[in-house]
This record gives sequence, structure tokens and C-alpha cells, in this order.
Amino acid sequence: MAKAIGPRSISRLLHGSPDLEALRHRAAEYRAPAPVSCRSLPPALAPRVHILQEDGRLLLMADNNAVAQLLRFHAPRIAKELQASDWQIRVTRDTTPRPPVAAAPVRTGAAPVLPASAAACLRDAAAGIEDEGLRESLLRLANLAD
Repeated sequence: MAKAIGPRSISRLLHGSPDLEALRHRAAEYRAPAPVSCRSLPPALAPRVHILQEDGRLLLMADNNAVAQLLRFHAPRIAKELQASDWQIRVTRDTTPRPPVAAAPVRTGAAPVLPASAAACLRDAAAGIEDEGLRESLLRLANLAD
């Protein structure tokens, strides 16, 4: 049988060259920057943005180009809050599945009730309004009174 010719294992390659050996040691000692949270980041963007900070430099990773465009507007304020001297935005096409955003809780129980004085005020306002749609809306709202 002929000797198999193919790629050598990665570990053999890394241990075989002094330059690659030094690189392997540096990679083993490297500590990745921890994710950072920020109050300046709008809540709508928060689940779509990951912020890393290392040596006074921010890396803002956006899920897609639209989020990256919005980040370009907010990045200076985020960098100022986190006291970063420099920042960079990258688009990362994350393929890991994310949990779906929770829907608003379904309200169970009685509908809200208006005080009688508020209902009277709404009826008075509806009487003086010419727009039929607005008048009907105000009257429907007034009917929520107890």
C-alpha cells in the first residue's frame, strides 16, 4: 500500500516551526475582551449589537448593514460614555440561532375603566368636534367610564 500523502496535522505544523511555536504561545495566553454593556445604546438596537472594549478601543459588531448604519449615528455617544479613544463598526453575519423576542404579555382581566368626570370631559369635547371619526373615537373612549 502506498504512503498516504495529505495535509499534516495542525499541531505538528505549529510545533515544527519556531515562528509558529511563538505564535501558538501568544494565542494560548491571549484573553479575549469581555462584552460591555452601555446605557447609550437604544433598547431596540441592544439585542442586535455586541460591544467589545480592549485598550481604550471599542469594537461595535452589528448583525446587519441596517443596524450598522444606525450604530454610526450612536457610536460617538457610546464611545464617550465608555471613555474609549477610538471605535470601529463591523457587520457580523451571526449564524447562531437566537431566541425569538418575547411578545408583549396578553392582558387578562377587565378592561381599563375611566372615572365619570373624565368620561364627561370626553363627551363635551366630542360634542364640539366636526371630524366624525375623531368624535366617534372620543365617544368610544368615554364609554369606558364606570
